[in-house]
Amino acid sequence: MPTCPRCDGTDCRESPWRSEDEKREHAGERAWRCMSCVHRFHAPAPKSALLDNPVVAAVGGSTLILMIAVITILWIWKN
Repeated sequence: MPTCPRCDGTDCRESPWRSEDEKREHAGERAWRCMSCVHRFHAPAPKSALLDNPVVAAVGGSTLILMIAVITILWIWKN
C-alpha cells in the first residue's frame, strides 16, 4: 500500500485512470487517491506474491498439465 506524498497518510485507494494517455505515461504504476487529504498521485503497482513468483507459476503450470494428462488418460481408458 502506498503512502501519500502530501500528508504521509496510509489510507490510500486505487483511483481510476483519467485517460489512456495517462495510463501509458505511467506504465508500471497505478493511480491512487489519499482518503485523508484527497490528493491523487501515482505510485508503483503493488507486487502480487502469487503472480510474480516463478516458483508458484511453475507449480501451478505443472499441476495444470498433470490434471489435463490425468483427465485425458481416464477419458481414453473409459472408452
